[in-house]
Amino acid sequence: MIEAKVRKQLDQFSLSAELEDSGFICLAGRNGSGKTTLLRAIAGLLPVDDGHIRIDGVDVTRLPAEKRGTIMVTPNSFFPHLDVDSHITWGTRLKRMKPEEGKVSKVKTELGIDFGGPVRHLSLGMRVRVALATALLASPKMILVDEAFSTLHERDDFIASYRKLVSAEGMDLIFSTHDETDGRLAEHLYLISNGTTKRQ
Repeated sequence: MIEAKVRKQLDQFSLSAELEDSGFICLAGRNGSGKTTLLRAIAGLLPVDDGHIRIDGVDVTRLPAEKRGTIMVTPNSFFPHLDVDSHITWGTRLKRMKPEEGKVSKVKTELGIDFGGPVRHLSLGMRVRVALATALLASPKMILVDEAFSTLHERDDFIASYRKLVSAEGMDLIFSTHDETDGRLAEHLYLISNGTTKRQ
């Protein structure tokens, strides 16, 4: 469950946004509407001027990013020097966790990851698939996906598979997009314009 009511001034841009929901959430708006600013605030990558952010009832407003239980995925969220399998398990190793037997294989199959080798040799879409699998296996409370889904081929099918995996793990997810029709792929849709959100 995410409860966010935040304000942030960035030069001439003002963010004054509210979001309260759980599950698979779509945040839609044009370029410059405040999508990335809001996601970065929730992730702890951008301090807010006023307001609060609660994740599963815990106030994380002043916590550093690494203590919020969130992972943010962008089209550039990958480590080019790692091979695919090492990348996918990077988050679990960082947390000194060991995935359940067969879980890595299941996630790779569900997400259509049937390739290997160094991540730097992959296409952008394949890199994003690997980054999203990495985030999922790290078991955060919430995954924040900033425009990364838009880089994928067979996007609708991938998002449906990812949504099923996220739901099975009991995680929440917010993904941003410029196309509000992507709301059909989510449980909840928020539109954002000029830094202000509106639940649909």
